[in-house]
Amino acid sequence: MSGRKEIGLITSLTGEIFKAEYFVRIISGIIDAFYQRDYQFKMIMVRDSEDPRVRLEEESVQGLLFLTWTIHQHYLEEARKMKIPAVVINDFNPDFKGNMIYGDNRAGVEQSLQHLKKAGRVKVGMLQAPDDASIDSRERYKLWCELLDKYELTADPAHYRKCEYFFEQDGYLKMMDIIQNSPTMPQAMLCFNDDIAIGAIRALKESWIMCPAQVAVIGYDGILKGKFVDPSLTTVSQPLEQMGGEMVRTVIDLIEGKLKEPVWKKFAPELVIRRSC
Repeated sequence: MSGRKEIGLITSLTGEIFKAEYFVRIISGIIDAFYQRDYQFKMIMVRDSEDPRVRLEEESVQGLLFLTWTIHQHYLEEARKMKIPAVVINDFNPDFKGNMIYGDNRAGVEQSLQHLKKAGRVKVGMLQAPDDASIDSRERYKLWCELLDKYELTADPAHYRKCEYFFEQDGYLKMMDIIQNSPTMPQAMLCFNDDIAIGAIRALKESWIMCPAQVAVIGYDGILKGKFVDPSLTTVSQPLEQMGGEMVRTVIDLIEGKLKEPVWKKFAPELVIRRSC
């Protein structure tokens, strides 16, 4: 066992990683991909105050996976200097020089807007996630705005809110704010992720606003919990376990010289239509 090579997963030292099904599904795919591989898996949870080079030297890994690369760019840069193969997931940036596994945001947004057009939901509201460290949040919002005209949909600024974080309570609070302070209601709400969408559904139900009859809701990511809320959540599902597994396969191929950098692999999402829209 001691002779086996190690691959580390870099993420923040916070329990929130394990509260979000989005992250748990990626980690599940990563762990499964190590089965019958001659590599050890190591979780490396880091603090902002740590020196990246010192920490990476201490861990002595042959490859790195980044779960939240946009907030750990100093570790990514240090890995490059130390010539440690590294792979990141999502938050696609066309200027990124490294190895990336990512979902096709344009395809996902197009699918959600096509569905709204078919359903006759013209007036669309949006619950965006914080975008200071989330390129996906900025990208999906930008695409939603750019593509509304293409699908003959409209968006009232009164029906837009940016959440403080990525969880149900954030969707609940921002949806409740729209309900209480907007003079009108949208016919549908597009949400950055499923957790925010589930919170929005709860706010609608507590306010006696019928979903989907009055306000439909679409989430993003395809987490399992969305199947069991009432009404069940329509979502743009990402193959997160598969993407996590592909991170492992890619970094191993880089370590073994089977691939040359940079490697970009794009995964297509799929609209899963349920009762919320």
